[in-house]
Amino acid sequence: MELYDFANYFSVIRRRSQALLVEACSEYKLNYSEFALLLKLYDMEGCSQDAMVVVLSIDKAAVTRILKSLEEMDLVYRRIDTEDRRIKRIFLTDSGKSMEEKIRNILTKMVTFVVEDIPKDKVVEVMGMIHDASQKLVNAEYEDIYGPRR
Repeated sequence: MELYDFANYFSVIRRRSQALLVEACSEYKLNYSEFALLLKLYDMEGCSQDAMVVVLSIDKAAVTRILKSLEEMDLVYRRIDTEDRRIKRIFLTDSGKSMEEKIRNILTKMVTFVVEDIPKDKVVEVMGMIHDASQKLVNAEYEDIYGPRR
C-alpha cells in the first residue's frame, strides 16, 4: 500500500462521514462540532470545560464557542463549580436530554452501515489500531515526527 493511499483512506472516511453526519443533524440545526460535544456530554454530564477540551482534542476557545451556540439553542448550560470557582461545569437542559436518543441513533446508524460487512473481530482489531494511532498523533509534537525545526 502506498503512503498516499493510507492517508487518503483516512481523509475520505473523515470527510464523508462528517458530511453525512452533518446532513443527518440538519433537522436539529446542529453542526458537526455541536453534535460531537453533545454526544460526549451524554456520557460526561457535569464535566468541566477543560475535560471537554481534552476529550475532543480541541482548544478551549473552540469549546467555548460550541458551548455558547448550544446554550443559545437551549441544549446545555454552564455552572461555576461550587468548590472551585475557576471551573465551569457543563450540563444538559431538558431539551438537550430529550435529544439524546436521536443524537446517539445518528451515530449508531452511521457506524452500523460502515461495519455491517466486516467481521466483528476485525472491526474490534481495526478500532484498536485506529485508537492507538490517534493517541500517538494527539500526543505528538512536530519534533517527534520531523526532528528539530530549522
